[in-house]
Amino acid sequence: MTVDIEEARTKGLSIEHDGREYVFCGKGCLLEFRDDPDRYLSGSYQPSM
Repeated sequence: MTVDIEEARTKGLSIEHDGREYVFCGKGCLLEFRDDPDRYLSGSYQPSM
C-alpha cells in the first residue's frame, strides 16, 4: 500500500517510535501500531491484508 506522507501527517496519522516516524492510511492502523509496535516491527510479522 502506498501512503501519501504529507496527507497522513495533516490527518494526524503519523506517530514516532524509537526516533523514527511511521505514517498510516487510517486511524485503525495507527492505533493498532501505537498499542503494540514491536508486534508489527518483528521480522516474523505477516500482514493479513
